[in-house]
Amino acid sequence: MRKKYRPQIDVLKPHQLINHYLGETAIINKGKLTGTLIDFEKQRPAGLLPLSEFYPETYRLFDPEERAAFFDKTPAVDDRDNIWIYKPGHESRGRGIKIMWRFGSLRKQYAKWGDRPITKKEDQGIIQHYIKNPLLLDDRKSEIRVYWMVVNLDPLQVLVFPECTVRLNSLPFKLDDFDNQLVHVTNVYQQQNHPDYDPNRVLKWPFSRLGEYVHKDLGLTDAHYIDAQLRPRIREILATVAYAARDQLAQDYPEQGDCFAVFGADMIIDDQLRPWLSEVQKGPGLSFSDPVKRKVIPPMLGEAAKIAFEIRKRRKKGKSITNLKSVVKYDWVVNEAQPELVQKPEAGYFNPLARS
Repeated sequence: MRKKYRPQIDVLKPHQLINHYLGETAIINKGKLTGTLIDFEKQRPAGLLPLSEFYPETYRLFDPEERAAFFDKTPAVDDRDNIWIYKPGHESRGRGIKIMWRFGSLRKQYAKWGDRPITKKEDQGIIQHYIKNPLLLDDRKSEIRVYWMVVNLDPLQVLVFPECTVRLNSLPFKLDDFDNQLVHVTNVYQQQNHPDYDPNRVLKWPFSRLGEYVHKDLGLTDAHYIDAQLRPRIREILATVAYAARDQLAQDYPEQGDCFAVFGADMIIDDQLRPWLSEVQKGPGLSFSDPVKRKVIPPMLGEAAKIAFEIRKRRKKGKSITNLKSVVKYDWVVNEAQPELVQKPEAGYFNPLARS
């Protein structure tokens, strides 16, 4: 990643921006995201979410201590209730993901490393506790794709686009048939490239449909779940990730010009309506491949570009970066230049199943 963008960053002109940070691997690589969050948890300031409230229990199998800790806690006799998900650290589009409750082959795979760390990128996988109780939409497992941007590091300024997309699996969810990608891996690429994929299946919902479904179809919430509970919790999760990664994003910052980045974040909502961060992407699928994305991507990207260019223009002229005129639809996640613009959730607000 650093080698890929280093040449462009080294030759940036004062008026130019690049939509990447050299240190963004700290969150877009699954193993490094886990490490970034674990390290930050040790010194997390008050007011930011504890790791256990938004990130499933995860072990980096390339780290000898974490590898030993995971295998020490696996039972001597495999148990179908002890379900984990293995994710290669460097892959995308759901490639290489395995749902596991038997660990003999995994033990054998990693036994050769003993107590040595693994530096080979291809072997830097993580093992993560599988969310066995996902919120089911039309009886199918789902996840939400969040679009957010880090536009400034000092002061830290992070925004999120309020419209997410909802991605569904093709087949009804059940806790078996773990090798069936159509049931367990919520990724459109994996769904559409499966030999048993049904092209008539709807794989995307707009965000509003999620709110309607949990309110009207499932009867779990009032009509304000998305605005009053889900969006505030998403902002809390992203704020914690941004603060955890800020120092690494700032590494080798260009001497002139600026960086910004539009990221994706995938979150799985459980049946208690609590979102869990799955991963962060540097290239969050910006095609207009379906009607849902066609309504989200153009306004999201267009405003992101306007915000980044307004900040660059102001910084170049030595002007304040407060009261940005280009921020219209985006919501502030962090704004150290104007903390009063960040909408804070009410104390004890996150109780989505408590209906009014």
